[in-house]
Amino acid sequence: MVVRLVNAFLFGAIFVLLLDFILFTGMKLYYFDYYGIDIYFNTLFVDNQPWWLLLPLALMLGYAMLYLRGSRIFDRLYIVLFLLSATAFYPPVGKGLGERLFMQKGIYAKVLGKEMVVDILYRGRDGIYLKKPGAQTAAKVAYGDVEQIKESK
Repeated sequence: MVVRLVNAFLFGAIFVLLLDFILFTGMKLYYFDYYGIDIYFNTLFVDNQPWWLLLPLALMLGYAMLYLRGSRIFDRLYIVLFLLSATAFYPPVGKGLGERLFMQKGIYAKVLGKEMVVDILYRGRDGIYLKKPGAQTAAKVAYGDVEQIKESK
């Protein structure tokens, strides 16, 4: 029984992380690169994983695909999920996913003593990527340089 669970978990982890990898690759190409956010892909991928959700999903998907009688249903469901995640390679979808997951628009921030309205594009390990409305690319600001952030009304 333990061997079956370990096999199911490892098998499921490969397939769940593949879906996630495809989503993040599309977002990296069409959101992060679009705004000039200079972040290494591996850092982006690992820092933004909901491990508490991925680990049980990997076990359930792996077990369903390997050991349940109706596993063909789960195989077909996985193909549909794969195709849905591949839509992130369509530029408007990849950019839109990144904006929904990471962007905060119209935020009041005090950066280096100056108050301004900015869009927060991404909060990374070593800083925040901000964009002034109307600008095309992001500016990286260290966490210590941002004194306060609050949403505009």
